[in-house]
Amino acid sequence: MSGRHAAVSRLHVPSANPTPMRRADLHTHTTASDGRLSPPGLVQKAHLRGLAVLSITDHDSIAAYPTATLAAEQVGIELIPGVELSANVRGGDVHLLGYGFDLGDAGLRGHLKRYRQERLDRAREIVARMAALGRPLSMERVLAHAGTGTVGRPHVARAIVEAGHADTMQGAFVRYIGDGAPAFVPKGSATPEELIDLVHAAGGVCVLAHPATFVRVEFVQRLAEAGLDGIETVHPMHDADLRAYWERIAQRFGLIETGGSDYHGFNARDDERFGTYTVPASRIARLRPAA
Repeated sequence: MSGRHAAVSRLHVPSANPTPMRRADLHTHTTASDGRLSPPGLVQKAHLRGLAVLSITDHDSIAAYPTATLAAEQVGIELIPGVELSANVRGGDVHLLGYGFDLGDAGLRGHLKRYRQERLDRAREIVARMAALGRPLSMERVLAHAGTGTVGRPHVARAIVEAGHADTMQGAFVRYIGDGAPAFVPKGSATPEELIDLVHAAGGVCVLAHPATFVRVEFVQRLAEAGLDGIETVHPMHDADLRAYWERIAQRFGLIETGGSDYHGFNARDDERFGTYTVPASRIARLRPAA
């Protein structure tokens, strides 16, 4: 083989050990809200799954970050500040993800403190409505399921299953506490626009979480005009077609495309998704704190 042909051949031979793409999971939960693992436990699991970047997006809580930050430093994972916030839209929930904000921001911390109390009051009202339906629950058991985390409907659902009023958590949502169900109680009064402003004021970016088939394009346009920064395109609720659809919508409005596993850790399917529903770590440049 001539020298020229040999050089061309070498150019087309792939490396035997190509550098793996660095991956990020930007949607996870810990015991600070409704996840199974402690913050350090989740960081360790992310390390074992080969993730380079992680964001803990507990519901209305940033309590995971002191211990998670130490754990991430020990294993060399980049930790992006994150939180999942709930907005009220016509009595229903819309979730927004905040990233890259100042963890010490007084405005954000004040909102989260007020919202934790609202969540507790909501859980008590759901328990009262279940009793009125002839399906009594123990508020003490709801709080036991929440532990030190922010109280949410998943904790009520576990108490419902435990009391024998439903066979599964999904069944508890469908029969009793899901949107429009007999014991459903709307959550909070913050609008999406208010939450976008809140995250921006804390120095972060705001992303629409798992729009799936529930969100209309007109609503995305409304939020984009209010300053929405991104859309979560990669999520277990999105099959290939939905992912492609939301990627097109993100490009149409100039929005960041994010994604993650929405890991809670309570079943085998959830565990399989962790480390699989990811985005390239290169995509998180605009999510890092401004500092």
